[in-house]
Formats: sequence, C-alpha cells, structure tokens
Amino acid sequence: MNDAFTTRLAPGQALTLAAARAPRRLVVTGGQLWLTVSGGTHDHWLRSGEGFTLQARQAAVVEGWPEAAFQLLQPAAAVRRRETPAVSQRLPLGQAAA
Repeated sequence: MNDAFTTRLAPGQALTLAAARAPRRLVVTGGQLWLTVSGGTHDHWLRSGEGFTLQARQAAVVEGWPEAAFQLLQPAAAVRRRETPAVSQRLPLGQAAA
C-alpha cells in the first residue's frame, strides 16, 4: 500500500472519520486500532492486515492502542467515476443544446 495515504495515530490520539456518501474500506497497516462506528452497538479491535468496511453515511472514531497506522480506501467504482472526463458537445454558433 502507498505510504503517502497512510494515517498514523500516536499513543492516545483519536480521530473522527466523517461520514461519506459512499462506502469506504479502512485497512490497518500497522499496530492495533480501536474503532467505533455511528449506529453501531459494538466496538471493533483491528490489527495490522485487518480491515473494516464503513457503510455510506457512517461516521467512525478510531484510536491507536497504543499506536496504529491505517488507510481509508474508496471503492474503485467511486474513483473511476471521478476520473472519467466530462463529455462535451460542440454546437454550431447560434444553436442551443437539446
């Protein structure tokens, strides 16, 4: 995984992950992470190599125990949609689009 997209949590550091429109995958790349999600009833403990899928509109709080590193990944479909260039149509001057 690309280290440029890795978030590192120092001992005792917590971070709130705001809700997003699309699901996202949280993958722990180092240490151990405590995770609690909005609307959830259980806390989750994830070790290096483990992951958790955050559903659309689901916020989370994460904390390293004692420290952790993780990546928050978007689904490939969401990335592809953003990378697709807008299609434009050239019209002769004086003609309106239908």
